[in-house]
Amino acid sequence: MEDAASAEVRVSDPPEQLPPAVLQGRDLAEELHHAEYPGLVRFLLLHGASWNEAQDAAQDAFTQMCRPGTSVRHPKAWLRKVAWRSWLRQQVREEPCAEVPDAPTEHWQSPAHAAELGGEERRVIELLLTLPAKQRAAMAWTLDGFTAQESAEAMGISPEAARQNLSRARATLKVRMGLAESDDRTVEEER
Repeated sequence: MEDAASAEVRVSDPPEQLPPAVLQGRDLAEELHHAEYPGLVRFLLLHGASWNEAQDAAQDAFTQMCRPGTSVRHPKAWLRKVAWRSWLRQQVREEPCAEVPDAPTEHWQSPAHAAELGGEERRVIELLLTLPAKQRAAMAWTLDGFTAQESAEAMGISPEAARQNLSRARATLKVRMGLAESDDRTVEEER
């Protein structure tokens, strides 16, 4: 597995999101921290991370960006990929736990964020967290503005698989929100 700090995602950021000059390492991290940190944490929360896990993984990504010799061409995508991998590493536990939860829960919200969310938004987030991991990942990348091609590269899967996971996630969410009727194929795809 390649080192996340040296990995470079070939994702094109919109020009307005690129820093005005080519920055490296610590200078780039300092330039991006204020603008990208909240979105990075939100991205991880949509993957099912707890509030603390999301903050830890986001900070880890910025820390890795500060390593000497780190050069990043597409900082927004690079940060998400490194933070996502950091969060996945957090999920691997040395000791087996007595009980494994069936699905992620809505335990990540800060008190301020919980107060800001409306009922509809809470329902959508609850439904997102019930999706299988691959579908949840495809939705998180899409909700953060990445194309299926870009998210596939970041997740290390084919673009077809990314599109299929996104399609299944959307179909499942529509059914669970009552916007579409359930068919047998949707139920089969969730398994």
